[in-house]
Amino acid sequence: MSKLEKFQRFIRSNGKNLTGVDVPVTLSNEQTKLPQLKFTFGWTIEIGVSKHEHGGHRPSGINSGSASNAQDHARDKAKEYVSGLNPLFNERFLKILGPDISSNFLIRNRGLNSAPETYVGNKVCYGCNGSGNQSCSSCYGSGSNSCGGCNGSGRVSASRYDSYNNRTVYTSESCSSCWGSGKKTCYTCNGSGSVTCGTCNGGGYLYYSYTIDGDAKRSTKWAYNSSDYHEWTSDFVKNNGLDLVYNLTEITEVDVEGALDGCTFIYAFTAKLPTLQFTATIDKVDTKMCFAGKKDTTHNAGGVYDPAVWSVAQKIAGGSQSADKVALATPAIKNIIEANATNTQIALLDENWVSTDIKDAVISNYHNLVAQLKKQSVKGIAPNMLLSLIKYTYLFFTLGMLIALLFPSFAADSGSRMSVTQLPEWMMALLTLKFGLFGLPVLANYAFVLGLLWLSYKSVTILYWKNISKAKIWILAISITLLLPHIAFTLYYNTMELLEHSPAIASTLVCGSLFVGVYLVIIAMKWPQQWYKKLFGLIAGIGLYGALQYGLYLINPTYGFIANHANYANEVAKLLSSGVGFMANNLFEWGLLSVCCTYFLTRRKFWLKAKTIVADYDSPVLLKSMNMDK
Repeated sequence: MSKLEKFQRFIRSNGKNLTGVDVPVTLSNEQTKLPQLKFTFGWTIEIGVSKHEHGGHRPSGINSGSASNAQDHARDKAKEYVSGLNPLFNERFLKILGPDISSNFLIRNRGLNSAPETYVGNKVCYGCNGSGNQSCSSCYGSGSNSCGGCNGSGRVSASRYDSYNNRTVYTSESCSSCWGSGKKTCYTCNGSGSVTCGTCNGGGYLYYSYTIDGDAKRSTKWAYNSSDYHEWTSDFVKNNGLDLVYNLTEITEVDVEGALDGCTFIYAFTAKLPTLQFTATIDKVDTKMCFAGKKDTTHNAGGVYDPAVWSVAQKIAGGSQSADKVALATPAIKNIIEANATNTQIALLDENWVSTDIKDAVISNYHNLVAQLKKQSVKGIAPNMLLSLIKYTYLFFTLGMLIALLFPSFAADSGSRMSVTQLPEWMMALLTLKFGLFGLPVLANYAFVLGLLWLSYKSVTILYWKNISKAKIWILAISITLLLPHIAFTLYYNTMELLEHSPAIASTLVCGSLFVGVYLVIIAMKWPQQWYKKLFGLIAGIGLYGALQYGLYLINPTYGFIANHANYANEVAKLLSSGVGFMANNLFEWGLLSVCCTYFLTRRKFWLKAKTIVADYDSPVLLKSMNMDK
């Protein structure tokens, strides 16, 4: 089988698996080449001085006096390595490069580690100014602390019973803890007023060492001297390594000027790179295909799949979901999009099966699709937010009125309770240690706040329905940390207080039906599907609502919901006014609940609906682009 037949079969059997598109490619004009490639590469060795702090421990090494002298000695020695007077790093680099030029050629950098010389110096400790001791932080150098038993007065209160006068006599006596002195010996320094310096461990000096370190970095330039040179040869050799060439000859160290000047080592190579070139014909359009190396690795596939891939990709974001799904499932398009999203390389692009122009066009169409889906995902959210705000506002208004009507005495005292508007003042008192939570020491307040903040942050990251930015996570976590204690304490104490009140069920039934009955009208209107039936439903709902209220009025004399039946309407109005007062005192809380439920629940509903649509594309990268991969 000839080379031409071999590669013809390879393209036709492998191409469809690679791209998902079958394209009839015909190869011709086989050309075998073996160019002599001459190129150079170099290494730049950077030498510097590294500083290491050892505290009060003196490491082994050359003691050159002060730290500044040790640093100067190290820098002078480093200059010898840079100038070439001392060949230590040069010899080390030659051993690293070794006989295997090809493997070392591809290495990005080489750490040369440290020279054997180490320079050690010391300086007076800044913590104790060389004394080795520091003033005791517990007693501030005095050697004693105020007695906790008598608060430093030396005396404590005492009482005794005077049986003669039949009364209790209050007096004071000498403190037994400090024997009346008002002070106690400091336990930290045992009364000395000073402790061993923690910075230098009592030695009075800090030690530093300075080592000479080197790092070799590759600096490569290519120069070719061959009539068979291809424009792609440079990148091909860089990407695939010198193991692709038959052999290396004339490995010499050379001197160069210009861009490579300053490299410690410059090497020149002559290598043979076998290449095979074909003319590929696709739909009567010719392009060049190149294979290189001992294993006939495809280097330049000539963009042979451009027309077929673009015939599918150009339909992306064209308005047809089925066409979008087919395109995103096509291996070539799927791999191009995933490689772009993850910033990775794929053979499809590196070997030019699909050209850069087609790749850019595919990505552009994909971004248009993402933009369309994002726009679609929020379509109609504004009117839905408004309707949800009305719905939740009425829901919480009804709930609040029912509480006020059921427990009127509890509602009357609502103005004396702490509201959410007083939360900043309460939180400031908590953080300034004005009181302790649950009878614990006041310092426990910080543990409580920090623990709640950490728990809130973790809860948002786990329970929030989609991935959000760090800034939004912190805003939500801080908001929860501020509001949760108020909500928890309010629910607890108000629930305990409600249990002490007797519910007014009768009056609540009459007044509460005015608000709850509105849901009968809403249900009657929403139940029918046709618009004209909704109109009849609305009329029927209003009729049911009126019948309910009139029925309660008729049976009131029998059951006594309202004591003064003659002034039924006025009595109901009085009860409602007390409920409105309760709502006014808690207006901020009810409004906050309405806004939060409206914002989060409505947006979540739209997000879940959009995710269902996007998930239908069966494309993980699309979910990630839409921030829906959680």
